[in-house]
Amino acid sequence: MHSSPIIIAGGGIAGLASALALGSRDVMLLEQAPEFSSVGAGLQLGPNAVRALQNLGAWDAVEPITSSPPEIHVRDGITGKLLKRLNLGKSFETRFGAPYRVAHRADLHRALLEVVRARSNIQLHLGEAVSNVEDRQDGVQIRTNGKAILGTALIAADGVHSKIRQHIFSGTSPVDSGDVFHRALLKAPDSRITKECVNLWLYPQGHVVHYPVGAEQSLNLIAVTPKASTARDHFKHAAPELRELLEAAAPNFTAWPGFYAPSLSSWVRGNTLLVGDAAHATLPYLAQGAAMALEDAATLLRVLQGASNIQNGFQEFQQQRKPRTSRLHRASLAAGKNYHHNGIMRLARNVVLLNLPNAALFAQLNWIYKY
Repeated sequence: MHSSPIIIAGGGIAGLASALALGSRDVMLLEQAPEFSSVGAGLQLGPNAVRALQNLGAWDAVEPITSSPPEIHVRDGITGKLLKRLNLGKSFETRFGAPYRVAHRADLHRALLEVVRARSNIQLHLGEAVSNVEDRQDGVQIRTNGKAILGTALIAADGVHSKIRQHIFSGTSPVDSGDVFHRALLKAPDSRITKECVNLWLYPQGHVVHYPVGAEQSLNLIAVTPKASTARDHFKHAAPELRELLEAAAPNFTAWPGFYAPSLSSWVRGNTLLVGDAAHATLPYLAQGAAMALEDAATLLRVLQGASNIQNGFQEFQQQRKPRTSRLHRASLAAGKNYHHNGIMRLARNVVLLNLPNAALFAQLNWIYKY
């Protein structure tokens, strides 16, 4: 490289997408793990996420590993009653300008990595954990594995537990929501539930989401419970079909505490920028975690094309992204509260869902999906 590269810390979805956003600039992407891997199971890609992938030039690589659920079904978790069915077909795509897809997180990661590896300007380094960040007038110096690396700038894409965020903004540990996410991949048992759809079960103090992912169409299932509860125990009064799914998933569950990023007045410190979950991780109640990281990258691509220098681009990036991600965080928390209603509030919510026209519900999603 003939000049100091832009350094990206983190080789997850946010880091790989950010590397694509930097165009032909020299990029050094550092991943602390000894090999690239992607934790988690499934994820949902709404029209805004698909559009971001298109803008990054990655959609052609990603589309083959996605699948198209025909509908979203919202059910009461106790009675099993179908409260709402939302068609995700051609009319949905026409309305929002892009399709709705689901994928295995590891498949999305591999597809992005394939696109990144095809870019000769991007260097990938494994087993490199950033231990220190020092801002300089002409860039940034980081230390990793005892050696110093100079860069034009640093993009921190190291997740909700970001060590870089906590280093440059002291006292910014992630916030524990008190919810736990029990994730599993399983072969779907026979049942009356339409397994090819995205299914959302609403239950007091918890909910369950499941949909098919991967070439073998495994069922990705996520059960949300309060801390210290198992999925099996928490949903013991659930509808028989839901209990059957949870029993089948129980041996495969991995529990993940529900953390989100603390509110920050700025994502920029000198020549360092926070992106993705490092900047604005929220709870995935609106299935927008990956989408926000991809939107970040697409925005970074756009603002850097018009910025006089990368520092001005970083400032413009946060001016554009902070209001949207803050609104998304508030909306996600509100959605979770609505999903978890009990008693009279649960019954009132069900009545509203049963009687709300689909067009009115889609109109409420315009601000998310049409971005």
